[in-house]
Amino acid sequence: MGKTFGTAPKGVNVGKQRILYIPHDHLNRAFGVLKDADPELDTVVFVESQRMVTGRQWHKERLFFLLSSARHFARELQEAGFTTHYIQAPTTLDGLAQARNLVGDLPIHCAEPSSHRQFAQLKEAGLVFHQNDFFLTPRPLFMQWAEKQKSYVMENFYRAQRVRLNILMQGADPVGGRWNFDADNRLPPPKNYTWPAYLDHERDAIDQKVAEQLGFQPTNTWATTREGALRQLEFFVSTHLSGFGPYEDAITKENWALHHSLLSPYLNNGLLHAEEVVAAAVSAFETQGAPIGSVEAFVRQIIGWREYINGMYWFLGEDYRKENQLGATRKLLPLFRDSSKTKMNCVKSVVQDVEQRSWTHHIPRLMVLSNLALTTGVNPQEFLDWMREQFIDATDWVMVP
Repeated sequence: MGKTFGTAPKGVNVGKQRILYIPHDHLNRAFGVLKDADPELDTVVFVESQRMVTGRQWHKERLFFLLSSARHFARELQEAGFTTHYIQAPTTLDGLAQARNLVGDLPIHCAEPSSHRQFAQLKEAGLVFHQNDFFLTPRPLFMQWAEKQKSYVMENFYRAQRVRLNILMQGADPVGGRWNFDADNRLPPPKNYTWPAYLDHERDAIDQKVAEQLGFQPTNTWATTREGALRQLEFFVSTHLSGFGPYEDAITKENWALHHSLLSPYLNNGLLHAEEVVAAAVSAFETQGAPIGSVEAFVRQIIGWREYINGMYWFLGEDYRKENQLGATRKLLPLFRDSSKTKMNCVKSVVQDVEQRSWTHHIPRLMVLSNLALTTGVNPQEFLDWMREQFIDATDWVMVP
């Protein structure tokens, strides 16, 4: 039997009509199954499964972020008047069974899960699915686009997104006369370049409780509330957005994040939504003079790459994760789990960043870590598992395609 936090007083569940299950990556009151929720009729349930916490070699910074964010969100819903149960159980299905014991044999509703495995598991369990609108592109709409393509070129998808969403457009033409300013955004940082500081996020009682449970002292890098995520968004737009474009593809030993936004964890667990993130960047261009090259580059990451990768995950299907076209069979190199196992300084510094913060930006991931795995013949499924376990923003849909 698991533990339950936030259990309502006896009798408060009378008159409830639905149980709303909130996965740890659906933490937003305005989207998913909570969009039309009614505190008088709905009971909200979170499940922290033991499998989620101990089932793999998860980076503890990642676990801390996911668990503390969900517990903060559960508290926010309680304060908004919802009957909320945060259940610790061996598995998700065990937790949902406990929820029915607490609330009654009510239908359980959930936004469409974010992975093939959870989708199949919860569908078999009889949950009622609502459209997953944590992305700007519904899954059926992406399928319509992909089925018409001879080759799945992200740039083609991105331009269609610009038109469909009417983002950075002047009629039928792109603002600035170009769809893509990527060719201008490949500069090395100047010598003695001064990088602006990054936000620290102070820890509260919920954070401390989660840290104690994990036996871990987290960094102050990542917020665990929507308020903190919104501060991170505002800070990026006001402090780092203008410099984002030129150096987005650079690597330097002098700085771990450059001008990157550090917003991907909040987009991927629901604390922020792509719509508001893009709107903030576009507003900075339209009202504050942020350069088009940086704004376009950032918008492309959100409405282009992020939406494209999620769409391709569902389009390619569950078996795509098993692909191994090169027949790579080497075990995961020890250096991926322990930076002291290599004398290659570039690789060592990148792995150290991951060890410290559960994050490094896209170029070290692709050009250092992924290239090393590719050229040394590491089995792709072993490398995929490591990426899923170590990165704070990793989910199945991010890593598999």
